[in-house]
Amino acid sequence: MPEITKLFTDIIIERLPIKNTLQVFVDNRCTHLKLFVRPTGKKSFYFRAKRRGKDVKRKLGEAGSMSVSMARILANNMLSELKEPLTAFEVEVQTMPQQFVTVDDVFLLYKENELSYRKTIAGRAHALEVAYRNHVKPLIGSHYINELSKKCARSFFKDLEVKGYCAHNKALSGLKAAFNYAIDYEEQLGIQFNPFDRIKKLPGVIRNRYLTYEEAGRLFAALKGVSNQDVADIYRLALFTGARLSNVKQMEWSDLNLSSATWLIPSTRTKTSQHYEIPLHNMAMEIISNRQKASSETRFVFPAGPKSKYGYITGGDLVWKQAIKEAGLYHDNPNIRPRPHDLRRTFATWQIQSGADISVVSKALCHTSLKHTLVYAHTNVSQVRDAINGAFQKLV
Repeated sequence: MPEITKLFTDIIIERLPIKNTLQVFVDNRCTHLKLFVRPTGKKSFYFRAKRRGKDVKRKLGEAGSMSVSMARILANNMLSELKEPLTAFEVEVQTMPQQFVTVDDVFLLYKENELSYRKTIAGRAHALEVAYRNHVKPLIGSHYINELSKKCARSFFKDLEVKGYCAHNKALSGLKAAFNYAIDYEEQLGIQFNPFDRIKKLPGVIRNRYLTYEEAGRLFAALKGVSNQDVADIYRLALFTGARLSNVKQMEWSDLNLSSATWLIPSTRTKTSQHYEIPLHNMAMEIISNRQKASSETRFVFPAGPKSKYGYITGGDLVWKQAIKEAGLYHDNPNIRPRPHDLRRTFATWQIQSGADISVVSKALCHTSLKHTLVYAHTNVSQVRDAINGAFQKLV
């Protein structure tokens, strides 16, 4: 019977048509994983390989109750077991023994069945996946889960603290979520507890960095000297609008009403899934007008090259680093040097310091609650000094 090679996904398997004869499919990512589709409509995963010249065939489970990623893990681990002289292999496996399941296997299941469906900016890898790949996989990714005690998990994160609260907390969030997913949805693994559930996150640094007028002047002077002026315009516009950097990069000409100097951000591109209308300052209008003159009928205000997957400019970190170094704002401590998101905090803080009502600033930032705006609004030292002097002036 001819076998049909196909990339297995849960959706593709669900949509496979039923025929009057048995169909056998082979996963092109895992060639020892087969799918049998019977005329009755039953779809079953099988492991098939050769052992000592003999064909070995073992049923893994039904497609309706087992995900593709789980079937791949079972098949790969069965292949590893097949290479060893184990008589236990001759017994059909109903559930996956935990001595063959690694931390990598658990996270892969979580990634393919849940994390991969979450939206990220410009299709980037999710932050939890990056943290796992950088900090977890090299150290405990190959550990079998039956060897992973709570004490071992605690020791791992104790050692990870030296890399800072951000790396520690992202890695912890990823592992907690992965094991909770496996407990809830992958019964074949037989995981009963999450070894990471009692570990606490490290307290983060509350960031309140914003630019002074003098620092902003130095930064803008430095941006004039960078080679990529398209990216420089993105940072300039981020300050003048207070918008998130991702929204500025994805700005389309159809979003702009130049006659009324407003920018409508569609709900599909906002963090709160609500559309927002932002009034544009004269300096923002000047940047947009200049770009319109140089535009060649592109969809995006900041179009990328012809090979771009998304059509708009992504990245820009190197330009930012070059500019803050040239402006004398770079610092080895990441909590002191300015980051691109600080432009949004600067936008809010300057308005508050100029006497603007907090509710008005909240609307300018497209916030749904005033408490979110208060995080961005900061008083400067001179205002604090004036308040202290005013409190004691009657003693003089």
